Amino acid sequence: MYFESITSRQNPKILEAAALKDKKTRKEKGLFFFEGKKLFEEAVKRNVPLVSVFALQKALPSPEMLSLLPEDCRVFLVNDGVYQKITEEKSPEGLFCIAKTIDKYHKFATIYNKPSDFAKEDATLLMAVSLRDPGNLGTVIRSATAFGCAGLIFSEDCADLYSSKTVRASMGTLFDCPVTVVKDVKGTVELLKKEGIEVYAAALDRKAIGLHRLKTKNACCFLVGNEGHGLPQELIDCCSGTVFIPMTERAESLNASIAASVLLYSRFAQKCE
Repeated sequence: MYFESITSRQNPKILEAAALKDKKTRKEKGLFFFEGKKLFEEAVKRNVPLVSVFALQKALPSPEMLSLLPEDCRVFLVNDGVYQKITEEKSPEGLFCIAKTIDKYHKFATIYNKPSDFAKEDATLLMAVSLRDPGNLGTVIRSATAFGCAGLIFSEDCADLYSSKTVRASMGTLFDCPVTVVKDVKGTVELLKKEGIEVYAAALDRKAIGLHRLKTKNACCFLVGNEGHGLPQELIDCCSGTVFIPMTERAESLNASIAASVLLYSRFAQKCE
């Protein structure tokens, strides 16, 4: 396979790659980036539409892996100085990949005014509202894949789905996890309920039931809120009910992504019985 060599930090391809650190640029170009051998292999395995790969000689993938790249994907060999221009890592492996956004799985839509894709008999869904930390968002995606979540719904003010931190925290599961980003969260909740999906807010109130007591064979969606403020009351009020995760008095709360993981696992464990 032919490799193009880049030795200048001012090369247009390097400047274009470095510009993808900006969210607005990623959105305008319809591109995102990620780094490292593990994510590269996951991307190839999951048929992510890769556009270009920038690699140090020591990090160049094997010929077998490179042969699996899309025909129009370009591979560039760069030196350490050039790589430092594009990387976000403190100790980079030396493998930087650019891909097209994954429209097959990731939809930016208004599902509240049309039938959703989620009305399966026993589906488990999770909606994250105003989750701002990309590491938390990526962890939620990773847990959703691990515990058989049929789909994730994110409010549009959540962290950027294509942030490199989100991709890294997801460990590549972002590449084929169904995600829908919505503007109208309340309208989406109402639609899910209309389609027979039970919607439970993760919140502490007098009517909340312990997660271990929630037994339902119907389709179910959990709502988790912002890391610091949780869910707004008006959103809690329009849900089917509320659940809480029992814990010792020594802990006041759980990290939002951990709470989401526990919620998803509870449903997965029921199905395993």
